[in-house]
Amino acid sequence: ESFAGNLYQHRPKSMTDKIMHRIMWSLYRSFNWVTGFKPVNTPVRAVEWRLIVLESFAGVPGFMAAMFRHFRCLRTLQRDHGWIHTLLEEAENERMHLLICMKMFKAGFMTRCLVMGAQVFMTPFLAAIYVVNPGAVHRFVGYLEETACLTYANIIHQVETKGTPLNEAWSHLRAPGLAKAYWKLSEDAMWIDALKCMFADESNHRDVNHTFATMNSDDPNPFVSKHRKDAAVAWRLDAQGLSADVGCHKTLEVKTKE
Repeated sequence: ESFAGNLYQHRPKSMTDKIMHRIMWSLYRSFNWVTGFKPVNTPVRAVEWRLIVLESFAGVPGFMAAMFRHFRCLRTLQRDHGWIHTLLEEAENERMHLLICMKMFKAGFMTRCLVMGAQVFMTPFLAAIYVVNPGAVHRFVGYLEETACLTYANIIHQVETKGTPLNEAWSHLRAPGLAKAYWKLSEDAMWIDALKCMFADESNHRDVNHTFATMNSDDPNPFVSKHRKDAAVAWRLDAQGLSADVGCHKTLEVKTKE
């Protein structure tokens, strides 16, 4: 069995795609080396500070892009066609991932240094590119989210595989209250359920950014209707006092009762 259904990877076509792809995967391999992350029997501490750094950086591009589009609307006296909301939702979602992770483990000195370094160096880099070629940044973020999906899929697999360090450390942990409230999980939800929700979120961000990368800046946002449907589901769960079903980590389909 594999995660293939949720691990789509875009194949670079244009020169811009290839450049963004190479930059992102070079950073990914360097990040693996720095954090000590490996696909088998990953040390728990390596995963902890990896998730903190990953989510702190992943929350930057969406907010930055929304800011540029907001100023562009004010400057040109034109509408945004719905992009700003989606970009801000992405940034907030990544920030919530970070806050939820911080409920489970703390950031050490080196982790905080990596977080600050990522913001100091990558934010101006992405901002400069966005001014010239917004689509290139969305493509970059799409590739970033692909690596995030790989990370979460691997972590989930290790947590559910007996005998691994992550299974011994995390398989028995309850989901923090913040995760239960944010994703409307049941009271008996586990930490692995929160990780599955993060995996699903990253898959969505990947698809959104790869789509935005193919669009013109004044094209209508095709995800507006999806936001409305998601909001309706959330309101219905609240009204009926129900909880979300995160499903199987391999397919994210609805769980079947034994």
